[in-house]
Amino acid sequence: IPDELIISTIQGVIDLFLKPKFISLGMNATGQWLNSLEARAINGNGEIWGMDYTYWLANGRKPGKAPPIAPLITWVNAKFGIGGKEAKGIAFAIAQKIKNEGTDYYPEGTDLLEILNSKEVLDYIYSQLQEGVTVEINKILKKQLNDNFA
Repeated sequence: IPDELIISTIQGVIDLFLKPKFISLGMNATGQWLNSLEARAINGNGEIWGMDYTYWLANGRKPGKAPPIAPLITWVNAKFGIGGKEAKGIAFAIAQKIKNEGTDYYPEGTDLLEILNSKEVLDYIYSQLQEGVTVEINKILKKQLNDNFA
């Protein structure tokens, strides 16, 4: 299967399924995570790449360690429209709350990434790849016929 076909199929999964799921969960604040998602194909395998905090979005964060403050400042600014020292203070308070209590969705996590294993997504992938492979086979057959009868 050509890498281009894999990439376009995975991009479809990102645009049609993963991004809407993220938005429906109310997780979007800055848009950075949405904009970071990237479809890649490596050795015939499709992959979705995104920001490193995807793990925490999907699984939550247990108590014990505070998350970094800088990303929380950006989040506070985007979510509440607050900047400067006030944003830094709120971000610090949030980090301490997470350190002491974990996130609201720990340990159950969210179903953000479960959409990728849904029947709807798998059917989409199969249909896209089947259609693309059929086109590729037709190209090969036409080329062989032209080469044989030219």
